[in-house]
Amino acid sequence: MSDEVKELRRRLINDCINSQKEGDMQMADGIKVALFEIDHLNQPYFGNDYSQGDGDDD
Repeated sequence: MSDEVKELRRRLINDCINSQKEGDMQMADGIKVALFEIDHLNQPYFGNDYSQGDGDDD
């Protein structure tokens, strides 16, 4: 893991803790998803790829 990704992970963990303390569980849940993806970057991704749209752009 690069130093930049380690720093990003550290910041996200802090943001997640702060969101939980403030009661913003929706934000905390989103950050947890981001942390999961960072921790699994070296594994194949089997989710949907919406980066190019959903295919219903007619």
